[in-house]
Amino acid sequence: MTVKFQSENFEVGNILENFSIKNCESGSIISFLGKVRKYSGKNKIKSMDIEFYEKMADYQTKLALDQLLKEFKIQDFLIIHRYGNLKPGENIILIIVASEHRKDGLEFIQKILIFFKKKITFWKKENFKEFSKWVREQD
Repeated sequence: MTVKFQSENFEVGNILENFSIKNCESGSIISFLGKVRKYSGKNKIKSMDIEFYEKMADYQTKLALDQLLKEFKIQDFLIIHRYGNLKPGENIILIIVASEHRKDGLEFIQKILIFFKKKITFWKKENFKEFSKWVREQD
């Protein structure tokens, strides 16, 4: 059960394969990959800056996971969330969950994504050719 905050991009295929091998007795391995969009509305994104306060993000993530692990039967998980300057098409977040049944894994992913969007302190700024703007909370 691992959470990583990192600036470096990651290769999804190898990570997913290794996680699946590690959890070969689980009935379900479910993943979600969030990426930087090419457009925000009609504006083409040049890059996105993601900033966070690591100690606060660690604390908020621990609180969220403590609650969710009481609610869902999860055997293992891996969460990687990037920060720094990211380009369109680059990975932002990867969540992989191992569970006995898919229902718990799917609901866990949905809930942890909501926590990352609404409760965990990240600041995102979209940079366009002519201007930049801070991203407000979205679904």
